[in-house]
Amino acid sequence: MNITQVREHLHRLIDEVDDLYVLNGLYRTLTADKRQREAYEKEQLEKAKKQGGSRNSS
Repeated sequence: MNITQVREHLHRLIDEVDDLYVLNGLYRTLTADKRQREAYEKEQLEKAKKQGGSRNSS
């Protein structure tokens, strides 16, 4: 393998690492968004249950 081939191979590996880094960041962002959405939905459901319960007891 000559120096040009080594250099090309190294650049391909660097590109793959960059892609993995970007994908990992996207994954973390999506999972954080999912957790926030689930927490929000749970909170809204609890609020709806409380409001529904207070209406029935009045």
